[in-house]
Amino acid sequence: MLRIKKIVPSLCTLANLIFGLISLVFIYNGRGDWAAVFIVMGMLFDGFDGRLARLLKVSSEFGKQLDSLSDLVTFGVAPAMLAYAVSLKQLGEVWGILAMLPFPLMGALRLARFNALTSGQGFFVGVPITLAGGLMALFLLCSPDHSVWLVLAVLLLLSWLMISTFRYPDFKSVGIPKFVVLFIVVVLVGAVIFLRWRASAFFMVPLVIYMLLGIKNYLVDLWQKRKKARAF
Repeated sequence: MLRIKKIVPSLCTLANLIFGLISLVFIYNGRGDWAAVFIVMGMLFDGFDGRLARLLKVSSEFGKQLDSLSDLVTFGVAPAMLAYAVSLKQLGEVWGILAMLPFPLMGALRLARFNALTSGQGFFVGVPITLAGGLMALFLLCSPDHSVWLVLAVLLLLSWLMISTFRYPDFKSVGIPKFVVLFIVVVLVGAVIFLRWRASAFFMVPLVIYMLLGIKNYLVDLWQKRKKARAF
């Protein structure tokens, strides 16, 4: 029984990785819409592997590293490839590839920093790669005909936010019942699958608000530091 408990979170993590790989296949086949959907589906499993590990009391360094590798594929490589396939290739092969590289590279640095930092701080440093990749996918799903320069701007902004020192709240410490979280996530993912771009436009809103929280926290901290400095 204990061995089964140990592999359940890893199966969740592998499901996340599988959805990322399926997304890459759809990108190769010219189906950017479904590629974006599978990235969003990967968010479902990424949100629960860690929670399952803590719930079953089977957290491990192995699971942590597997989760990071899976996240890099699903939320780093796949969204960057999707951006290239539906938009950035208009810049030409060389410039298009160079334009998409910051996203997975900054995502890898973000994951490495997360693994190196002590857990339990109550906040994330930099936008989590899951949010950045999911937001990029939803943005492209909402309207694949965006200007190439707008897509590039969003991609570079998210890349920068991942390695920024902005603090983002970690909701693991919030006492929301697990079945409520599961229900909400399933409904959101189901809506994206069946309603496609209409749902993606709607569900981008809370992700954008979360992204802006870090910037707001930084500006508030900066203002308070300057206020204290003037007091002396």
